[in-house]
Amino acid sequence: MLQRFLQYSNQEKLFSRSSRILLAVSGGIDSMVMASLFREAGTDHEIAHCNFTLRGRESDGDERFVISYGAKHGIKVQTMRFDTLGHAASRKISVQMAARELRYEWFDALVSRGGFDAVAVAHNLDDNIETFIINLLRGTGISGLTGMSPRHQNVIRPLLFARRDEIAAWAAEKKVKFREDSSNAGLKYARNMIRHLVIPDLERVRPGARNAITATMSHLRSSSEIVDLHIEKIRQEIFRCREEGYEADIGSLIALQPAAPHIYELFRRFNISSGQTGELLSLLRSSTGRYMDTATHRILVDRGKILVTEKSEGPPPDQLFHSIDEMHISGLFTDLRVLHPSDEPIPPGRLTACVDLGLITFPLTIRQWAPGDRFRPLGMTRMKKISDFLIDLKIPATAKDKVLLLLSGEEVVWVMGYRIDDRYRITDRTERILSMTI
Repeated sequence: MLQRFLQYSNQEKLFSRSSRILLAVSGGIDSMVMASLFREAGTDHEIAHCNFTLRGRESDGDERFVISYGAKHGIKVQTMRFDTLGHAASRKISVQMAARELRYEWFDALVSRGGFDAVAVAHNLDDNIETFIINLLRGTGISGLTGMSPRHQNVIRPLLFARRDEIAAWAAEKKVKFREDSSNAGLKYARNMIRHLVIPDLERVRPGARNAITATMSHLRSSSEIVDLHIEKIRQEIFRCREEGYEADIGSLIALQPAAPHIYELFRRFNISSGQTGELLSLLRSSTGRYMDTATHRILVDRGKILVTEKSEGPPPDQLFHSIDEMHISGLFTDLRVLHPSDEPIPPGRLTACVDLGLITFPLTIRQWAPGDRFRPLGMTRMKKISDFLIDLKIPATAKDKVLLLLSGEEVVWVMGYRIDDRYRITDRTERILSMTI
């Protein structure tokens, strides 16, 4: 096992003799065998243990067990307790996804601070087969059927070569102690059902099914590399990077044939699901302003182009200011001054607004514009919808979502960065001017 472990790691260039590796150790059999292999190999390493506080005393027992292992062998152990259920509720995601987000965010921080070359996780060959079946049942493209990679960014998987029964045999031979996770034996989760029911049935239908699936993943991985090269060439020809994301000409996208696989592969990096491909194809033929969302991005039609931007966490909260001093310390303004008409020329530029301070009533509010908001643009005598005003200025749809308003009471004083309201303009009756630059 040790020889195969080193051969696999060398073949996949996972680590070398001089590497410093952070081991993600849960206390279960896979991670404890991984820890024993790194120790026998003499590779410099430390241990990170996550307590997700999901199994009460059992979770706390795992943490004490891993700490005890580190103390026994002189290996530094870092631990972290997470409010996993609270994170899942606040992010509106599954508990499993919440645990994944929390642990990898922490691992990234540890790797960066501690000068590690990588973080090692203990996924094995059977885990990879289970992932293949899960993705197959969900519906996916080629990349979803290639299994887990031995290395992805700073994460390495040095046990992907080993079956679960081989790991158990090594643990028995070397008397490796480990903790049993009671949740692994149940059938609550899809992965456990595949592990305990589906794969054994596949082996009965066709002995050697595990090996056949592993070979299929290898073939698909090679095919995926060819597809990726083709798609990347097209992406560089069609997509353009912009300050707020990416854009592509709709005509160029529609011309791709066959359409569905090209569109799926091109937009896969923006977390489009295979089931959303038809929706995106329809979007390409829709009017300006129509959009669709993936898990992480917004894809929007804008005057013959598709704009792709990362989804924000939501509109910024309203900000209330009871004085000019509060406006000063907010950090929203690069310059904020009270002027007299005879003091100096009014600063030019659309990022600067100069209004009659005597017409303003505190508190002032800054908030995101909303449908139905109206103001009287400087130089006009009639009210205008802000949505129409932004359309007239040909403001890109992606930029519209970020437009903020400065309000006195319920009245718009300034569409920030664009135009003030005519009712707050400077006149020959103005005694004090509020100059604001963002």
